[in-house]
Amino acid sequence: MRNWTIKTQTDSPDRALEIVQEQRGRGYTAWIEDDRGQSVDEDALKSGKPARSKPTLYDREVGALVVIATAVVAIGTLYLVGMWVDH
Repeated sequence: MRNWTIKTQTDSPDRALEIVQEQRGRGYTAWIEDDRGQSVDEDALKSGKPARSKPTLYDREVGALVVIATAVVAIGTLYLVGMWVDH
C-alpha cells in the first residue's frame, strides 16, 4: 500500500487545528508541523501559546559560525587600528 502526503500551509493556528480535526474525522492520520518540519504540540496551540521549536543542528552551527566570524573581524580590526596608531 502506498502512503500519500498532503500538505496545507496556513498562518492561522485555529485554521490548522480545524483542518487536522477534519482530516482525523475522515479517518486519516494528520498532524501539524512548523515551518522547519518539526511537529507542534496541539494542546499548546489550542491554548494560544505554542512552544517555540528547538533550533536544528544546522541553525546552531550557523549561529556559532557567525559569532566566531564577528569576533575574528573585531579582533582583526582592533589589531590593524593599533598598528596604524603605533606607526
